[in-house]
Amino acid sequence: MSSQLLQDAIPAAMVKLEEGKNWAKQVPRRKVVIMLVAAVSVMLLLHGLVAFRPTPDKVSIIQPIKSFRDSGKTLRRDSWISVSDYDIVLAHYDEDANLMRESIDAVLQRLPEGKTHRTIIYHKGDRNKAGLRELLELADEVTQIPNVGREGETYLNHIARVYNEPKTGLAGHTLFMQPHLAWHWVFIPRLEKLLRTNTGFLSFGPYINQTCGLDENANSFPRLADIYSMFRNDFCPPVPQLATWAGQFIVSRKRILDNPLRTYENLRSKFHAAPEHWIWKEGWWNNKPSNPTLVARVLG
Repeated sequence: MSSQLLQDAIPAAMVKLEEGKNWAKQVPRRKVVIMLVAAVSVMLLLHGLVAFRPTPDKVSIIQPIKSFRDSGKTLRRDSWISVSDYDIVLAHYDEDANLMRESIDAVLQRLPEGKTHRTIIYHKGDRNKAGLRELLELADEVTQIPNVGREGETYLNHIARVYNEPKTGLAGHTLFMQPHLAWHWVFIPRLEKLLRTNTGFLSFGPYINQTCGLDENANSFPRLADIYSMFRNDFCPPVPQLATWAGQFIVSRKRILDNPLRTYENLRSKFHAAPEHWIWKEGWWNNKPSNPTLVARVLG
């Protein structure tokens, strides 16, 4: 996207953003949120409904598979690199593979030149080995995990999996996303214009103010205050904190490692709690492991 095209797109993008905010006010249950705090990447989430379609003149950066290793639930290309500047981590269920290819390419084409990268897909659907092999056409690694906790649990799963391998498992920056680019008119300009080598955290969705779980649109997410306390080891102060919509963001290795592994694991464990656990008794009527209130109303 040229500078002039970007400038021309800004007014229309602001109109779309306001439309999106009005839609969120009308349908509060569709909001997916994660809290964003200064030292942590815990954010408010909201699914966007419009998928980004990259410009047709771009050449795909995704390389065909030459060979790979199969270790059961994980398929990994033999071209896998042990140290990566940028990892793209996707949460996948049953979304269209062609749409996901376009989204991955759109991101890869905009990463800083000369930097190494890997693409990792976590599949929560019921694909067989051939289906996982198809997904590997788009990624460097595909891992099948249980259908629990939607994308929020997927992101926490990845952090827990690679946390103790900070030099080989955790990239310099990790970009968490879903198969489509929600709020693409926000995502693409930020990726192109704002990403820096010293970026600690950058959301690719609209920002919003919230105070301990009460956002500026009067929507309430009471568990956000608990999550703030988990990561900050303090009470949530009654002052506005910056949060963001959409389960897509990039965070540095340093920012992830600033928080102890046990904090991520504690939060993730709530998605795997026994059926009699109190967590399943709060929230809306369809609160269940594959679509829990905790993720849909707090973590995405």
